[in-house]
Amino acid sequence: MFQIGDVEIKNRVVVAPMAGISNSAFRLTVKEFGAGLVCCEMISDKGIAYRNKKTIDMLYIDEKRKTT
Repeated sequence: MFQIGDVEIKNRVVVAPMAGISNSAFRLTVKEFGAGLVCCEMISDKGIAYRNKKTIDMLYIDEKRKTT
């Protein structure tokens, strides 16, 4: 286990952001296989500001299936 600030992470397996690959299904799969930390790819702030559907879809997190 390790910490980043006050956030505890259960192990040192970290999946880096990968453009076009780290969608919500991929993040959930690697989390279920035991990754301690997963993250999405870089997301355009302008896409968020203009409410671009593809950009907003990249931010999706399934709260019902989220693992801690």
